[in-house]
Amino acid sequence: MRSVLGKGLSALGITLALAGGVYAAPITGQVDNFQDGTVQGWGGANVANVDGGAGGAGDRFLNVIADQPTGPGSRIGAFNGSTSWTGDYETAGVTGIQFDLANFGATDLDMRVMLFGVGGSFTSTIATTVPADGAWHTYTFGLSAADLTQVGGLGTLDQTLTAVDQVLIRHQPGAPLGPGQGVVVEGQLGIDNVTAIPEPATAALLGLVVVMLRRRA
Repeated sequence: MRSVLGKGLSALGITLALAGGVYAAPITGQVDNFQDGTVQGWGGANVANVDGGAGGAGDRFLNVIADQPTGPGSRIGAFNGSTSWTGDYETAGVTGIQFDLANFGATDLDMRVMLFGVGGSFTSTIATTVPADGAWHTYTFGLSAADLTQVGGLGTLDQTLTAVDQVLIRHQPGAPLGPGQGVVVEGQLGIDNVTAIPEPATAALLGLVVVMLRRRA
């Protein structure tokens, strides 16, 4: 089974094994902070790893530029189909994806996430506006049925959440649109600290295990 933590056993599976438990399901905890100098699996028409992220000088981030009149280079967006972001979100307890975003352009950006999987494509029902102020802001995009609208495929959200094969974040104002229907805009977006958010029970369980391990140390 693929996990949102990517290769091998999940951190929680290892931790619980050390604590004497038998629960080995994957957990949330994937964080892309781009400090390794790569794009960490995020693709797009014009993306690059640059300096000056949410933590200031020395903090790397993913820079996305749209500066073309047509085609992919005319849209703000980044996607990831690596093992870090694919797999069974339901078992992992992933309920949202958090981003630090900075809009360095002259136009406000209306951002949505989209999940692709066996059940179809699902995107944020309501766009999140990132103001054109050049400052870093933290946003969380929920992944529940109340947060997402189906824009492709004939399956269900549960089917997609149990087998996600790609994640996309893009500028897409107005009503939700399907894959390949991004909106032309001239702009520049910074992305940093992309984090898989756990459901409260999963987060509490991980915290409890950490406490147990500290007591054993």
